[in-house]
Amino acid sequence: MKVKTFPINAGKLVAILHRTDAEELGLIAGDRVEIINKNNQKKCVAVVDISNYSVVVDQIGLFEEGIEKLGVKNGSKVNVTPTGQLKSLDYIKKKMNGEKLNQEEISTIVKDISDERLSDIESTAFISAIYMKGMDIDETISMTKALINDGNKLEFKKGIVVDKHSVGGVNGRATMIITPIIASTGLLMPKTSSRSITSAAGTADSMEVLAEVCLDTEKIRKITENVGGVIAWGGAVDLAPADDKIIKIEHPLSLDPEGQVIASVLAKKASVGSKFVVIDLPVGRYVKIKDKETAIRMAKKFVQVGKEVGMKIEAVITNGEEPCGLAFGSALEAKYALEVLEGKRFDNLAQKSCELSGALLEMVGKAQSGKGYDMAKEILDSGKALEKFKEIIKAQGGKIYSSEKIQSAPFTKEFKAGADGVIDEMNTKLLTRIARIAGAPSNKTAGLMLYKLVGEKVKEGDLLFTIHAENKDKLIAAEKFAFKNIPFSFKRIIIQTIR
Repeated sequence: MKVKTFPINAGKLVAILHRTDAEELGLIAGDRVEIINKNNQKKCVAVVDISNYSVVVDQIGLFEEGIEKLGVKNGSKVNVTPTGQLKSLDYIKKKMNGEKLNQEEISTIVKDISDERLSDIESTAFISAIYMKGMDIDETISMTKALINDGNKLEFKKGIVVDKHSVGGVNGRATMIITPIIASTGLLMPKTSSRSITSAAGTADSMEVLAEVCLDTEKIRKITENVGGVIAWGGAVDLAPADDKIIKIEHPLSLDPEGQVIASVLAKKASVGSKFVVIDLPVGRYVKIKDKETAIRMAKKFVQVGKEVGMKIEAVITNGEEPCGLAFGSALEAKYALEVLEGKRFDNLAQKSCELSGALLEMVGKAQSGKGYDMAKEILDSGKALEKFKEIIKAQGGKIYSSEKIQSAPFTKEFKAGADGVIDEMNTKLLTRIARIAGAPSNKTAGLMLYKLVGEKVKEGDLLFTIHAENKDKLIAAEKFAFKNIPFSFKRIIIQTIR
């Protein structure tokens, strides 16, 4: 067939066939075909759409995804063959019925998701099945191995590779503090981080304020070997492609199957060659893990699955009840992390960073048992971590090395206490929501800055927080939401007055 190109991003691999050709091939809309470029032998599997008008007989319509995958242009010739029924569909139905899948079955599904052989509906059915039916420990191990084997892997000639991961739900860019602390000791930390999905900023969003984060695999390897650490966007590298596709499916419905979360995290760590990993499991009412029992169960699974794929895991359960640091938003969180490195702040974010760094240092034998925190804090206090972070920024093509050089938002709104009291509770979910309405994380300087934490006394007129925005409309929207949804509750200092 001859290719007819459509300069449109369809979001998936789609092929348009004329109804006559579809009938000859025994295809209906939603079936799949394998397409092979006769010139370079590149191939892909696409979902069939049928039209009598977009293409003519013996012509196949391809969108940007297929054009790029096959390396074709308008008029190129390709071979088109029906794929037939995929085995994956039988395995997905098996899981939907609550049956257990083995390694081969899970690997087949993962491979078909990666190669985009499955439609969005079919892939969603699989994720929904594991969300509702769960995955036991054997299936979680199988899923982890399948995700690892599906993608590329980073390999380093020498050095010990370590990593840290937070299951998420809290603000504060601990990674930007931990990575230079660890790299200062001669360990390797090739940190591939995510962008925000529901938070005010992801680590990649904040690091991008300072330096380039869209780095390819080779650049990540070189920077890590030369400097000791890197903080890159994981979406720019092809280390676990099936997992990236699964995450996109999960996002619209906020599906986070426990087994899949564990497999996803550990597959990403294995793909960058990590042998020692600390997993941070924040627990709180407004974060992903709501109770300590769930955190303990997940921690044990992380350790067990890690062992099966050749990693030593230490899972730590942390307090997710209050903000980690005072900043929400890409630039604000980057500035805050730099201020910690510069010695201008030492709070719960700094302490958490030192504790997690210390855990890694003890795991690899860099510090004696119980002495890791002290070693990490000494590196932070001495300025070694700051100097190493500047090296990382420079290696990633950055030009901002000081917290004072980070740009501020042009529009702000202060919120002050209306009466005396003590802050009894803080809703981090509402704080995040206010920051996102203000434009975070897409607007880099947008967000929210706190000035008080739980347990602090406040007087009428004290500054509680400031909203930052890049345009007035977003500032007004965030302001209105904040007035209707106060993120603080107060204990009154005066219980009763007698006259």
